Amino acid sequence: MGILDKVKKWKKKRSEARASKMGTQLESSLDDSMGRDFSLRKKISKSPLHNKSVEKGDAEARKFLKDKLKDGAPSKVAPGQLVMFDYFRPKTEEDLEYYDAMPVIILFNSVKTKQGTRILGFNIHYYPPKMRYSIMSTIFDIYKNIYKTYFKEGSKIAVTRMDYEQLIRSLESAGLGFGVRMYIPELMNKVTPIPPRMWQVAAYTEGRFHKRTRTAIMNYWKNWTGKNTKQSNKKIGQKKTKK
Repeated sequence: MGILDKVKKWKKKRSEARASKMGTQLESSLDDSMGRDFSLRKKISKSPLHNKSVEKGDAEARKFLKDKLKDGAPSKVAPGQLVMFDYFRPKTEEDLEYYDAMPVIILFNSVKTKQGTRILGFNIHYYPPKMRYSIMSTIFDIYKNIYKTYFKEGSKIAVTRMDYEQLIRSLESAGLGFGVRMYIPELMNKVTPIPPRMWQVAAYTEGRFHKRTRTAIMNYWKNWTGKNTKQSNKKIGQKKTKK
């Protein structure tokens, strides 16, 4: 074995050792049940991934989730679940300005359209990290009694009354509407519901954006929130004038 081969082998072993160590740290950071003082926001901020770069955090988070969870069929998903899947070939790929090929969504509902059934959800990758944490934590808090019941069983969650408009209003400043996306069930592959106890890990995943860079997507989010804030302020001003 040559020197270069030995170096590659050593680097591989070192990388595997680090991954194993991080996996152990992430597992130990997870709770087995939701106590009264449980806060997803705090759990995210204290995660072993918190001080990692965006790229490393994403890689470590995805590896952990894939190692721990099993993918399944799209028919298993239900409102309120956090779901990750592959979406490499959107039906309208040529017409899309950009898209995330590996989404992680908080599923809102399935809807009937003229083209067939579609899955509607908030893709967490369309928000900057801080806003993503805020969005996930707020939604988690709103439905905490349900998430508490199914804390370790992501595939069994079903929020029967998930108020889409209420969520949009509650998280308007975070630009929640920007990340709303529809997906064709038949094109969703390796569908994996993520249990609430692992949301703190999923929060560190990033999108696999095609046609545009992650930086460009974050700029689109910024412009979108700016425009919507101005529109909201204008409406408020109009209401005050009428009074």
